[in-house]
Amino acid sequence: MKEISEDSESYFHLAVSGQLESAYFPMGPDGGSLFCRYDVIVGPDWELVSGMRSGITQSAKADTTDYRTVVFNMPLEFTLKSTNPYGWPQIVFSLYGNNFWNVETNRGYARVHCPLSGTSRSMRIPLFIPKFNNVWSAAMNWLTGVNPELRDPKILADGSKYNGFACESYGELVVSMQTISRGCSKMAFDWGQSYD
Repeated sequence: MKEISEDSESYFHLAVSGQLESAYFPMGPDGGSLFCRYDVIVGPDWELVSGMRSGITQSAKADTTDYRTVVFNMPLEFTLKSTNPYGWPQIVFSLYGNNFWNVETNRGYARVHCPLSGTSRSMRIPLFIPKFNNVWSAAMNWLTGVNPELRDPKILADGSKYNGFACESYGELVVSMQTISRGCSKMAFDWGQSYD
């Protein structure tokens, strides 16, 4: 008879793989090259087993054949373990680029939950840019081309922390992800999908 370790009984594992494919802007991106940073945000019971919690893409420019698309093809791969699904993994993306004064500025933020186990999805995630609340700051923003930035973009993973947040949406990130879980049936978790 095979012995089951205590660790495999008390945790389930979630493996996420995919890539940040590109950024799409209906009228083209403002300014020159862009790069994107991602952060994996999880609840208190989740632990990173392998992979990276955050990463950054290379600097990329719009394609010469399609001025609206900036291709990154940045791989996303990590494995987590947890005792419960509370705080399901989310990924927060922060996009940066140079403006017409060649000053690095925020080009938008996006947030997405990792798909449920056993699914493979290609997602188009809306990008949003924070906006100033007063006319003077908005005028300075227009003159300098420097957008307001969040001190900690990770707050986007918690909806209660950005009430009254002024922003506008422009563009979207194209992300593909698939997830595989292990140990869910032993812990009586059913995502309504096929697993294990």
